[in-house]
This record gives sequence, C-alpha cells and structure tokens, in this order.
Amino acid sequence: MQENRTYYKKKIVLALFVITVIFGLQTLYTYYSAKISDPLQLLSAVLYGTIKLFLFVSPISAEEKSSIFYEFAKWMAPILTSAFIFTQISNILLHVKNMLLNRSSMHHVLVFENTEMGETLIGNLMKESTPYKISLITKNFLDERLKNKYEKKGIATYQIDFEHCDENEVRELFSALHIHHTKYIFFCSDNDLENYALYANVIKRIKPKRPITCYANCSSNTVVGYMEELLSEERKGEELLKKIDTVHFNQKDLTVRMLLAEPAVKRSILKSLEGISEDSQIADSIEDSHHMTDSTENSHHTVDSIENSIKPLHVLLFSVNDLTLPLLKQLANDATTSLTRNPKISILEENASQRMQELLDLNAPEREGLLRALEIECIDLGHEQRNLQNYLKGLGKEESPSLIFLMQEDVVKSLKALKLMNRYFGQVPKVLRNISNVDLTHVLPKSKDKIKVFGDLSEIMTGEILIREALDNRAKQFNEAYNKASGIAGMGEGTNWNELSYVKKNSSRQSATHAGIKEEIIRRVLSGKSEEEISAYLSEKLEEFKKLQEAQKLGGENGKEEFQQNFRRYLSENPLLDFLSRLEHKRWCNSYYAMNFRYGEKKDENLKTHPCLIEDWGEIIGEKFDICHPEYDLLSVFTLFQ
Repeated sequence: MQENRTYYKKKIVLALFVITVIFGLQTLYTYYSAKISDPLQLLSAVLYGTIKLFLFVSPISAEEKSSIFYEFAKWMAPILTSAFIFTQISNILLHVKNMLLNRSSMHHVLVFENTEMGETLIGNLMKESTPYKISLITKNFLDERLKNKYEKKGIATYQIDFEHCDENEVRELFSALHIHHTKYIFFCSDNDLENYALYANVIKRIKPKRPITCYANCSSNTVVGYMEELLSEERKGEELLKKIDTVHFNQKDLTVRMLLAEPAVKRSILKSLEGISEDSQIADSIEDSHHMTDSTENSHHTVDSIENSIKPLHVLLFSVNDLTLPLLKQLANDATTSLTRNPKISILEENASQRMQELLDLNAPEREGLLRALEIECIDLGHEQRNLQNYLKGLGKEESPSLIFLMQEDVVKSLKALKLMNRYFGQVPKVLRNISNVDLTHVLPKSKDKIKVFGDLSEIMTGEILIREALDNRAKQFNEAYNKASGIAGMGEGTNWNELSYVKKNSSRQSATHAGIKEEIIRRVLSGKSEEEISAYLSEKLEEFKKLQEAQKLGGENGKEEFQQNFRRYLSENPLLDFLSRLEHKRWCNSYYAMNFRYGEKKDENLKTHPCLIEDWGEIIGEKFDICHPEYDLLSVFTLFQ
C-alpha cells in the first residue's frame, strides 16, 4: 500500500508539472504574441518566461492583467520547484543520518554490488535479531527511486568505480564508510573476477581496527586461490590485515549447507545412532571409568560395540545435476557416523550411470575422493515408471532410506516421484527442489511436514546459513585447542585463525559442523546424564589429558615416546573418547577426500597430498603418531558441549 501511494504521488506531481508547463506556455504565448512579431523571438520569450516561472521569477509584472491559467502556473511552478529542492535536501539529510548511524554501529555491514544476491542479503539481514546497520556500495549509479527506497530503510548507499576514480575519491568513501571498523564485508557481484577486483581494491587499502570477516561470492577455486595469495602478500606489508578473515561461498554450496542444516534432515542423520545402547549401566561405567583398571568392568561398552550399534546411513538422490557434486561432498563430512561403513548414496535417474560418469569426468579430481568417502551406486531407471516402483519396493524395511533428495529441475517429474516414494517411505524426510517459483503447498501430500521444498535465493542468503557465527566460534575454539597442544608437543605455537589457509579453515569448520553427531553419540552412551554432567565429565577427562601433555613437556626426548604409550592407554581406558577420536579422524579423511586430497608422503595443499590420509587407526596411533598426532582428533571431542 505504501508503494502504491508513492506511485500515485509521483503520477500527481507529473500531471501538475505538465499542466503547469502547458498553462505557462499558453498564457505567455498569448501575452507575448501581442508584443513580438518575430516568430523566433516570440518562441524564445515564451520558453524563457516559462523557465523563469520555475525559478521564482514572474515574467509578467503584477500590474499586467493575466488569465486564471497564468495565475495557476505562476503559483504552481515555484511550489513544484520548492518540493523538488526540499526533496533533495531531505534525501541528503537522510543519507547523512544513515551514514552517521552506520559509522557508530558495532554491527556495521558493507555490501558491494546491488545484484539479486546482494539485494536478497540486505533484505534478510534487516530481518535478523542482530541490529545490523548496512551500507550498499555499487559500481553503477542507482536510480533515485531505488536509492531513496534503500535510504528510507536506513541503508546508506554509495557509488564508486574503483577502476575509473582517483585515490581521493576512494579515501573519501572509506572515510564515510568507517571501513576500518566495520564488522562484515560482503562481495556480491555475480562475476568471480569482479569480486576479486573489489576484494583487491579493499584489501590493498583497508587497515582494520577490529576483526573483520569478508564474504566473497566465488565459484572458481582458481579465483579463490588468487584471493588467498593476495591477502597473504598484502599481510607482509601491513600487519593489521591479520585481523581479516575471508570466507568464500557460492550459491550451490550455500544451498547444500541450508539443506543439511534443516532440522528434519539432521534428525534423520542422527536417527542412525538410535541403536547405541542406552543401558544406564554403561553410562555409570563410563562415568567411573577413570577409577577402573579391570577391563571386565568396561565390557559393556567398547569401540566395537558402539560401532556395531550404528546403522549405516542410506540416502536416495533423485537426478544428477548442478547440485549433485556439492551435496555429495558435504554428505561425505556431515553423514559420517561409522568408522568402517561409509554413507551409502543411491542415485536414481533414467540413465544415472552415464550422467554420473559424465559428471565425474568433468570433475576428474573429485572422482577418487568421493568414491573413497561414499558408497555410491547408480540406479538406471530407464523410461518406465514401474522401474522406480520396483526399486523402492525391493528396498524393504532393512534398507529403507534415511533421506530422500528429489533434485530434478523438472518439478512435475519430482512430484510424480514424490507421490510414489511417499507410498513406500512416507515417514522418511524428503527434500524437494522447486525452481518454478510456484507455490506447491496445495499439491504436496498430507505428510508435508516431512517434506522440505527449496529453490528460493532468499532461503540461503541469511545470517544463519551464510555468516554462521556460532559455528565459526566453535571452529576457532578447536583451532585454539590445537595451537596449545601443538606448543606442548614442541611443534611451535600454531597459527592464528585468520592466518590459516583456506583448506585448514574449511577443515575446522567441517569439524564444527560434524560436532552435533559426536554430541548425540555422547548423549546416547551417557543416557540419563544432563548436559552439565556430560560437560563436567569431558572437563575431567581433559584435565587428565593435560597431565599427559605436561609429562610429555617435562620428559624431553624420552617424554615423547612415553606420551604416546600413555595416550594409547588413555584411549583404551576410555572407549567413548577412543571411538569419538577415531570417528573424528574418519570424518577428517572423508572431508579431505571431498576436497580432492589423496595420500602423499608430504603435506602439500597445492598438490593436495597429505601423509595422514590413512584410515587404519592402529597405524595412526602407532608408527604415524609423530606425523599425524592423533591427540588432535581427541581435542575436537573436548570442544563439545561448550
């Protein structure tokens, strides 16, 4: 309704302007035609007189007799001019107000480029509970209507083309933005290289006074590498740039992240852990395990018993398309629940084998890693509908899927498949892709609470999905624990979070994403215990582990070998911690496989090799102990429930 009023107000002003001009021209023509015979002079006088009306000057003296139309034009013209001037002044004051409020805010956010992604992000950030103050910076001029629309919402707008402006303009803009004190900077151009150029122009000039996180929309790993190299080089000359943390994202990865963060999807993954015994005796035996020396007292729970209680995850993926690869990569991390059995992914399509072969051929580096991290089977359905029906019927209860992703771009085909899948697996959560922008609420089955429909950009450009502050805090917490352990082990003080490589940051974030699974395992094994009691248990075990570390530090060269022996004994006496450490290493391997890493004698992020991509835990805590440091896997467990 507000926009309608604005629309009609503009129409009224335009109509008044046209009427005023017509009345002015007509009355002045009548007036001057009686005095001027030369047509050219007459035209000039009429036009000039009309302009004077809008400049608060009457072309006809007050003593002269004039028509009612002239009197209307004489009054309306300066009123319209005043309205225009006051509107411009009002807009300037509004911009100044927004600029000052943004500068003083601790939650100031900069968004570069007014793309669909940028506009959606701004809209979502304004709905967040955090009181974000937003500034929009664009390369191209915004029209007055759109600019005023943003300013009225409290969004300060700026225009600059870094490639065609001098340093004074940039300095003035950065001063107005108070850029050195901002909280987040988003680079939302649709083009990777444009985002790189924007990022470079900011990084080369900014001198952060507080930690700043930059979010760059970038699909190309090559361009991501350029950004990382640029930041690394600039830090050599500017120490303050160590306060910059850069997060690279793209629409496909965000979509997958959003899907796997869905409560129904997370519950389905955790459901595979339901078989873990909830016998209170187990909980009691673990709680008191630090007092036990007799292994028979721990016979209720072992690494093997926990492992055997976990049901392998089975995911049905309907269709091969642009989201298939990102989804498989993330499932390799998020769906790792077992030490020995990888998540099973059944891909269904008319010619699934050929489509997957083509997809993996186009992404050859991913092939080996994904096949190591996931158990992938392709089901060729052909063109007969009954083939899908026969496959679903043949799965039976034992092999019933944990999750179903209907990713077809053809929504009608997905709806047909959904109807059939609901017949056999009505209680299994399903994710349905809808890129048609048509509301499917009225065509979904009755059990629509088990169905997540997605396809709108607004669903992913949110603080919860894109910024993920809580998850980043957990990842940083793990990095701090890692650094402390590294110092005690004599490997140096470690690296601060912002100075970590893109690969290591991603690895820590993936570990934080997986924390929910480890926490659920602990809850089930320690059933009946409150989270405070569980946290106290982990704190107690952490103190025991720290004593081992201190002994290593004091023992010198001999302390290292003694620490390894004590560490192995420590895990054997604490089967739950042992299992979770192994699971973390398994997850780490799968996530690195998904990042195209392979085993290699040397750790090299450029060649994508790592000497610890070994799934034999005995080897990790044995001959590879000094290289792989399995205590780091244990440290991830101690960051849980915090």
